[in-house]
Amino acid sequence: MTIEVDLYEKIRQLYAVEHCSQRNIARQLGISHNTVKKYCQGACLPGQRKPYQERVAPVVTPKVIEFIRSCLEQDEQ
Repeated sequence: MTIEVDLYEKIRQLYAVEHCSQRNIARQLGISHNTVKKYCQGACLPGQRKPYQERVAPVVTPKVIEFIRSCLEQDEQ
């Protein structure tokens, strides 16, 4: 992780102190412009991930479950 932190510090140094453009920083360091943009904004720190958000399955509604149950009951008869 120290490589990521060093890269983050280098990007922030080039952007905030030396006033290099994001495109120039990406070219200089040989990394994605998206990475440079993310680190320049300071919204994300290296090694941190967004919190996991559980997705809700919108297709399997109570109405759909009831329909499946009724189909299974009809099959049993």
